[in-house]
Amino acid sequence: MCALGVALLGAGTAPAEFHDNVRIPMRDGVNLAGDLYLPTNRAEKAGCLLSFSPYDVTAAGKPWSPERAEAWGVATLAVDCRGRCHSEGVFEPWEGRLVDDADDLLSWIAAQPWSDGRVVMVGGSYPGNTQLACLRSANPALVACAPSVIVFNPHSIHYAPGGVLIPEFFEKWHTSMSSAESWAEFTRHTDPADPYWTERCGLGRLAAAKGRAFYQAGWFDMLGVETFESFALMPEGSFLRVGPWSHGVNVFDTPEIDYSKVDGATVTEDAEVEFLRSALAGRPSETAKLPGRMQIFVMGANVWRYENEWPLARTVYRKLFFDEGFGLSFDAPAGAAGEDAFAYDPENPVPTRGGRVIHAGGQYSQAEIEARDDVLCYTTETLAEDLEVTGKVTASLVAKSTAKAADVAVKLVDVYPDGTPYNVLDSICRGSFAGDAPTKLDFRVDITSYVFKKGHRIRVEIAGSNSPHYEKAPDPATTRLVRGASHLVLPTIPAGN
Repeated sequence: MCALGVALLGAGTAPAEFHDNVRIPMRDGVNLAGDLYLPTNRAEKAGCLLSFSPYDVTAAGKPWSPERAEAWGVATLAVDCRGRCHSEGVFEPWEGRLVDDADDLLSWIAAQPWSDGRVVMVGGSYPGNTQLACLRSANPALVACAPSVIVFNPHSIHYAPGGVLIPEFFEKWHTSMSSAESWAEFTRHTDPADPYWTERCGLGRLAAAKGRAFYQAGWFDMLGVETFESFALMPEGSFLRVGPWSHGVNVFDTPEIDYSKVDGATVTEDAEVEFLRSALAGRPSETAKLPGRMQIFVMGANVWRYENEWPLARTVYRKLFFDEGFGLSFDAPAGAAGEDAFAYDPENPVPTRGGRVIHAGGQYSQAEIEARDDVLCYTTETLAEDLEVTGKVTASLVAKSTAKAADVAVKLVDVYPDGTPYNVLDSICRGSFAGDAPTKLDFRVDITSYVFKKGHRIRVEIAGSNSPHYEKAPDPATTRLVRGASHLVLPTIPAGN
């Protein structure tokens, strides 16, 4: 361990201290590495701002966030996850042992002679996952955290309905952080009830957690599919903010519908900072005085709105039916159920364009995709008034296929008055088929808060693939959608509410 004392200006204050590569023992004998900074204006006992990350946070050999340490009067501590950078052990993504490491780390901080026993945390993506692990440990030292773009259930971000793997980003990330062998083992476990996943997703002592959370998520973040399920599990006093972002707060990537240019879509960190500093001071956050415990950005209307429950109590669930002639209607079709066929060729899959995609997320024109002959497009009449969809969109589809296993990809699209179709949300589901027998596929598509404006049209695309975001089905297929037996359910919000 290297200790460096740096004298800073200020009468009657102790010099700052930087302790590099501090060894922090875990219960199994492994030592994690941390870089500790103690500011000049600290009290005899101070709180701690913690970053717990697999991204080599001790590699720089210099203090982490010393400006905040000085401004807040707290210690800052950056710690590598086990097996990363200077920490001992082996890093295994999403493993349940992270909860034990989090518990041991928090206990170590609370026991230090400079610590007042209060810890707050910040970070997004996997450093957000480590905060959830600290919450799951129920260690009383954690008084508040600010995780972003992450969920409690990692299975939900790696697999789509029917066990369709989502490899586009995660395979490269997982193998670079661990190994190809680890990824191969990871992909052998498709069932969320598998003990492999229950160990990783188990909520442990979460019910006893005291530390509140300022949770931020994005409508186009690949890790955001269970944002509201995750928030529902967070302790009392927590707050949620969901913006029109990709993988990070104020991260917009480069979509064709560019919310970065929308007034108010970019937020400051003021509320997050107040949330953490008030916890360090032992007082309630100002977020408790807000009109709701959730703040969501309603796309299309492009406004922020406070809410107190999810799903919204005023939701009206409306079925959207597939009509003959590729129409789409909220009225149930009359007559016998017809069928529309689409082909699937694994050598020529329908390409991914936008959606919940890291580095390329958001809304893009789907015109080139809809020009393909293996994509079915069903469209409503022009909307006579605005239609808000806020909540979970689900699909109930009946299909037949020539393959034993085939995928049905669904995409909800906003068609602008000039005819340009922009994606809103999507998913895919793998079904098992036998002969000419129909198979029913009931699945969650995705969540959103979006207003289809007056003069626009709603469209649903149906295809056999969406690659490379979702893995491809192994065999070519001709699949038929049974129209009259199929529909989507939209969570609509009545105008004026």
